[in-house]
Amino acid sequence: MKTIYLIRHAQSVVNAGDDTEVVTYANADIPITELGQQQAEQLAIWLMEHVENVKEIFVSPYLRTQQTAAPYVQKMQLLPTVLDDLHEFNYLSFSKIKGKTFQELRNQAQCYWATNDTNFRDGEDCDSFASFFNRINHIREYFLEKTDGVYVVYGHGFWIGVLLWQLLGRYSDELDMQKFREFELLIRPKNTDVFVWQIDAHIESIAKIRK
Repeated sequence: MKTIYLIRHAQSVVNAGDDTEVVTYANADIPITELGQQQAEQLAIWLMEHVENVKEIFVSPYLRTQQTAAPYVQKMQLLPTVLDDLHEFNYLSFSKIKGKTFQELRNQAQCYWATNDTNFRDGEDCDSFASFFNRINHIREYFLEKTDGVYVVYGHGFWIGVLLWQLLGRYSDELDMQKFREFELLIRPKNTDVFVWQIDAHIESIAKIRK
């Protein structure tokens, strides 16, 4: 059996921002806040106390997962593996949102979800919803092929949302972005929430164990 501790990153500057703040960072470069650093330290202590025999630690290519993992990586003295397919849903082009207020960003995000076009890409630096959905499938296949054991994975909110959507069977063969958005708003993980995702042969289960 594979037991995967799946964690949403600590508070980022975007998570903490109010409506008047301005978009400064591209998605990949968003750092965690001072509070986020405290959360990462507390999380590392919790993991050391509750998780044993960890074989490998994984992070996305995005800065906020790597900063969140850093205290635990240091304690464990394990070099984390970067998995590209773990990166967050990048659905708004940075060139179109840079310098806009967070309120303008949220308005633009609402327009994106309202299109309900799973193949639409806002720019060359963006995913389509369909390609993002498939990335989560790739990671599921990746861990299915891993040897049995315990793994710790630092990821992102939308990413975890799609995994939950898949594992809980909330989607049909035809993807519906608006239905996912409704689901995601209801279950969105908080910063440093921890889920246990288990894979036993081809049977998968997931549950939140820390919030």
